[in-house]
Amino acid sequence: MRISEVEITEFTYSLEDVSMYNDHPAYSPGDTLEPSGFVLTIRTDDGVEGNYRGFMFTPPMVTQVEMIAAEYLLGRDPLEREGIWQDLWGALRHTDRLGIGPVDVALWDLAGKYHDASVSTLLGGYRDRIPAYASTYWADDAGGLDSPEAYADFAEACRDRGYPGFKLHPFGDPDRDIAACRAVAEAVGDDMALMLDAGSEYDTYAASLRVGRALDDLDFFWYEDPMADAGESVELGRKLVRELDTPILGVENVRGGPFSRANHIQAGALELVRSDAHLDGGITGVMKTAALAESFGVDVELHVGGPSHLHCLSAVRNTNYYEKGLVHPDVTWTVSQGFTENVEEIDDDGAVPVPDGPGLGVEIDWAFVDERTTDRTVIDETGPSGRI
Repeated sequence: MRISEVEITEFTYSLEDVSMYNDHPAYSPGDTLEPSGFVLTIRTDDGVEGNYRGFMFTPPMVTQVEMIAAEYLLGRDPLEREGIWQDLWGALRHTDRLGIGPVDVALWDLAGKYHDASVSTLLGGYRDRIPAYASTYWADDAGGLDSPEAYADFAEACRDRGYPGFKLHPFGDPDRDIAACRAVAEAVGDDMALMLDAGSEYDTYAASLRVGRALDDLDFFWYEDPMADAGESVELGRKLVRELDTPILGVENVRGGPFSRANHIQAGALELVRSDAHLDGGITGVMKTAALAESFGVDVELHVGGPSHLHCLSAVRNTNYYEKGLVHPDVTWTVSQGFTENVEEIDDDGAVPVPDGPGLGVEIDWAFVDERTTDRTVIDETGPSGRI
């Protein structure tokens, strides 16, 4: 069995009442945001195929897949995922390696279909439900999450829906963020694990420290990416870890897969580590990071959702939650667009079932994708087909 064809179908999503606000998607009545997405399909000469549906950073991901498809994928045995992963890690060493995740996830989907087993089964997964936290849209000034009271009310609604955890993506202003965290803690702090993701918004160490000390008083579960360095600096992370009681969750924005995470973990620059199948080397990259973190007694938390993360989490011991988001009182997010069903609907206990069908266990909604297609490229032994 050999890889005979790579197809990239680019399309757009549609988010009603959403626009970009302070560089983040936020509630904006009357506006429509149409971010780009894509489906990567890897086909073999005997008719087996695997798919990855991408929903963020489409242009660089697509560009990198096009860079490596002919030389590093065509003619390869698709079941040799580790060998392909190692070759792609080297081939994309001068880039951020965003093309590896889509390829690797598609290969895992293909392998599951070939073996008629779920990715969870191939990974040795032992959990079929993953507890989820509600990960909010970013703050807005449009009548949605626009005040501490609005965050508190929404946290109560999420608690009543069954979520065991609640994470704020707040204003980016330390005083307003502290006020929102305090309101949420007063409303649901006895019932939910609480998290703050500052999104690298704080320009100074003093501001990061001040917010962190407030979170210490409020008994937050974690404090995520506060500094404007985006988590790159080992020394800044180490200083926050020393000064604060609230665990620091870091390196969501640091590309480098398990290797850069090893540096931060060894240096004591975080206490919880982010990993991401979409951005940091696919399912293979996540499982490498999880094993690394486990050996140091560090928990790994996966960034954003999607079926690949549910399968990974089914086989990882040192983890706590699935990130269900982005959520908001009035608008939805893109995670299930492009699939035929909602792949991350929580149950009454606030957990998301792990798909149990072959491969990723989800189906691409080709009617939706085809209706919104903007480009399609097929790469085979004759070369790229060009775009439609």
